[in-house]
Order: sequence, then C-alpha cells, then structure tokens
Amino acid sequence: MRVAIRHSVLLVTTAVLAGCADSDRYYSNVYHGLQTREAMVHPLLQQNPPEKPLSYKEYEAERKKLQESNGDQ
Repeated sequence: MRVAIRHSVLLVTTAVLAGCADSDRYYSNVYHGLQTREAMVHPLLQQNPPEKPLSYKEYEAERKKLQESNGDQ
C-alpha cells in the first residue's frame, strides 16, 4: 500500500512539474532520469556497457529518422 501511495505522490509531482517546463526539457530530464535509475537499480549492467549510451538529442534525432523512414509523424 505504501508503494502505491509513493507512486501516486510521484505521479502528481511529475504532472505538476511538467506544467512548469517546456516539453523538450521535460522529456530530456525523464530520459536522463531513467538512465540514472537504471544504473542504480542494475549497477553490474552499467559497469561494462557495450557502447556509449545515446544522449537525449542523439536519441531524438535517431527517432525522427526512423519515424520519417516508416512514414509516421
């Protein structure tokens, strides 16, 4: 039950803060936050990464290229 309350508080906080930031900055922060969380939760996987992780700008550029090649917008 405590976990559900924590997640609810986190969700509400995120929603409130999302209104205070532009969407590009918000998504960039979410992307980097998830990378940081993943490194904390699974530290052994991050010790020898197979390749350098993409920055958010690189990820966004690659995503746009894939969307254009698939015809999605």
